[in-house]
Amino acid sequence: MVRVLFWNINRKPLTEPLRQLCDIHDADILVLAECRIPNTDLLLALNHDAARIFTNPINLSDRISFYSRLPERFVTSVTDADYWSIRTIDPPLGKPILLVAVHYPSKLYTTDAEQAILMPRLAEDIREAEQRCGHTRTVVVGDLNMNPFEAGICSAEGLHAVMCKRIAKKEKRTVNNRERRYFYNPMWNFLGDETPGPPGTYYYPNGITAYFWNTFDQVLFRPDLLDEYRENDVCIISECGRNSLLRNDRIASEFSDHLPLFFVVRT
Repeated sequence: MVRVLFWNINRKPLTEPLRQLCDIHDADILVLAECRIPNTDLLLALNHDAARIFTNPINLSDRISFYSRLPERFVTSVTDADYWSIRTIDPPLGKPILLVAVHYPSKLYTTDAEQAILMPRLAEDIREAEQRCGHTRTVVVGDLNMNPFEAGICSAEGLHAVMCKRIAKKEKRTVNNRERRYFYNPMWNFLGDETPGPPGTYYYPNGITAYFWNTFDQVLFRPDLLDEYRENDVCIISECGRNSLLRNDRIASEFSDHLPLFFVVRT
């Protein structure tokens, strides 16, 4: 079992909240987007407890940073592109997984059509990484800058991420004479008020058509990981110790403009 914490920290100096969240959730791997905290400062904070030593393995991207409690030989680089990085995670117990960390282009600078057009490149990189590693125990996490219902996420030529485990467990379907594997997207369960936490991960009230709460930060699982998947293995974090990350029904500005995610991969 691997415990992963992801947060787009919006260039904020959130060293202490990150330390607290890693302690509270007993994270094995920390993945950050928009991190400008010096490695030495963050590692000093994360490693305050000698029993939980993080390292900073193979960070080749300006957009994504990895920190891991696993020995460095168990975290290896597969692919680094402009907006995503793929790592093999080989825990001491259990089977290896592919961890795909994404910080996708923002809607502030990219149209919906452009986002959808670019997504097949990520899908192809994932397929190539799976072929190279010889398995499809793959999980995608990150700031996808799209909601679960948008074309880049759910289309067969994109990530092909569906809301239903029963469908995802069918593994693949043929679309226009090409096989496309599924991802399962549990983030559909976090849309709106009738959820166990906040109604999204990113609040944006502007525009003629405004969803207000968006679920841009997502975790997707390949079918090979679903037999061990449990209902509460993914959560949106809205508290850090005694501090709420929310203020006046939106994300507190002293933290990030995104809420963090925590999830468990059972192998």
